[in-house]
Amino acid sequence: MVIKRIFDLILSFFGIIIALPIFIFIPILNILSGSKVFFIQERIGKNHKPFKLIKFATMVENAHIIGSTVTHQNDSRVTKIGAILRKTKLNEIPQLINVLIGDMSFVGPRPLPQKELSMYELNWAKKIYSMKPGITGLGSLYFYNEEMLLPENKDIAEIFFKEVIIPHKVELELWYAEHRNFILDIKIFIATLLLVFMPSHIILSYISKKLSGSKVKEKANEIIKMQMDLINNETEKSKSLAKEEN
Repeated sequence: MVIKRIFDLILSFFGIIIALPIFIFIPILNILSGSKVFFIQERIGKNHKPFKLIKFATMVENAHIIGSTVTHQNDSRVTKIGAILRKTKLNEIPQLINVLIGDMSFVGPRPLPQKELSMYELNWAKKIYSMKPGITGLGSLYFYNEEMLLPENKDIAEIFFKEVIIPHKVELELWYAEHRNFILDIKIFIATLLLVFMPSHIILSYISKKLSGSKVKEKANEIIKMQMDLINNETEKSKSLAKEEN
């Protein structure tokens, strides 16, 4: 899709220029805190071709050796600065370079490490990764706060990831693979930006209305319920803490 590549080129070029202060400030913070500046990892791209994904480092060195590929709530491998970067998604900024050079697009399925991709059935993986992976996408949008949905216990988190999150993501990404078009990409891109300013259930409910097919709608609504349950639980915790302080 030529128009999509033109969009990616223009937006990533100007995005990098606008983000230059971030490319200077965050590395300084990481260096001062004793962390690596960048996290560079081989991920699987279009037609299963591997490439080097670039992010700002948010975890201790050799985190993938210390623990699993799944990052759960309050993961001890995440640095203090890293926790802020992950919450604000600023750690994703260097992927603009991946988009500029053509390894990724702004919208598409998330690029996965081979270990995580091996959890997908082969026919799913082939269909989903017949296109470039993206910084955001249908699966990324619905699971924008994936780490918060995962239990703090590492073993339970891995089971939940394999048995709940992956099947939901796969259903969304398969739907996107069959229905993708430039207008849909723009809607997903704008919806991702709006998550910073608007309640997630409003954004996700709007996108859900655009999905055709009972199965994908069911999965999308289940995710929205997960998000709402999480918000309600966090609200209850805050109220309980406020009462204790009073």
